[in-house]
Parts: sequence; C-alpha cells; structure tokens
Amino acid sequence: MPLRTRILLGISVVFIALTYLFAWSPVFTVKSITTSGVPAGVSSKSIIARSGINVGDKLARIEPRSIEKLLGETSWVKSITISRDWIEGDVLISMSARTPVGLYRGKAIDGSGTLFDFPGKKVDGLPTVSAATPDVGLAAISLFSDLPGDLKESLISMSARSDSSINSWHRESGRNIKINWGSAKQLELKVTVYKALLALPENKLIRRVDLSAPHAPIVK
Repeated sequence: MPLRTRILLGISVVFIALTYLFAWSPVFTVKSITTSGVPAGVSSKSIIARSGINVGDKLARIEPRSIEKLLGETSWVKSITISRDWIEGDVLISMSARTPVGLYRGKAIDGSGTLFDFPGKKVDGLPTVSAATPDVGLAAISLFSDLPGDLKESLISMSARSDSSINSWHRESGRNIKINWGSAKQLELKVTVYKALLALPENKLIRRVDLSAPHAPIVK
C-alpha cells in the first residue's frame, strides 16, 4: 500500500474516531446544567427548560449561538452566553438582565430606551412616565433620578412632550401639585425655588408651579 494511501487512511480513521468520540460516545455528554445572572422572580429551571438542553445530551450537538438567540428573544434579557466544559461536562447559561429605570406605557424601560416586561416582581420606586417616545421618556426619568429624596417620594407621575417640556405631579400636604420643570437644566435651583414657594403662607393652596424659568416662577 502506497505511503500516501496509508496516510489518508490513517487520517480518515482518526477523523471517524474523533467524530464518534464527540458526537456519539457517552464520554462527552452533558452532566450538569447551571445558570448565572438569572433575576429574582425567574426560576433557573424555566431558563434551562426553554434552552432545550438536557442532561445526557452530547456536548458536540449543543449549538450555543442558536440557544443564545432563542433565549435572547426574551425582552428582559440584555445579554446571554452559553459555555461548555468539555472536561466536567457542565453547560453554563450566563445571563444579564436589563435594569429598569422607569415605567413607560405599561412596560419597564432601561437606560438605553429599550422597553421590556418585568421578569419577576415589579421594582418599587420607579417613576411612571407618559411621553411621546421612549427617548423623551428617558429625559423625564433622568430628571427624576436627580431629584432630592422627598420629591421622589411625593411623586405621583411624570409626563414629557419633549426634553424641554417635562412635568411631574406630586402629593404635597394633602393636595396634588403639578410642576412644569421645562428642561432638566438648573434643576438644583428649580428645586430650591419650588421649596421656597411652598413655604410661603400665601401659596398654601397652589396647584401648579411653573419652574421653566426659575428666576421668574409662576404659581396658580
């Protein structure tokens, strides 16, 4: 038998042996499946079940990209990776969940303006924003995040027609007050003016405060 033929035959045998070893033999199989980064309110079992990976599956037959694409279709998933440990036989599903910064049209919204469904129990203390677009909603949420604690606690809701027309409603001393902030510029000054206005006896019944021009506020 010619040397070249013997080499080709040897390569074929090795290829067949490796194919059998990885794809058919019980050596490289899934022995355990673990998850990380799964948010509270979501069970690891549900993630594993949706992935379609089972203990006993051949590691070589698992397609990480396909599974990542499948699980990534869930709205609250920010990123996901599937890794295989060929020695231990462990498959790790690593997830990163989106972080909600507010509520917009019945959904959570993150810092990138992406809308998603809460994976578990809703987070307390998030502002509810009504706006024409998610980007405008984010402008209102950004303003909210810079408010002092007492104004955050008294907040009822927020709305924004644009990033220079932001309004919020607060519960103050048994009455609802609408604040027109204008934009988020000079916010510290606007908060100071607002509190000074509320402290005046003649303003104990006001319902609206326009702070869009903090040096010339308007109360009604």
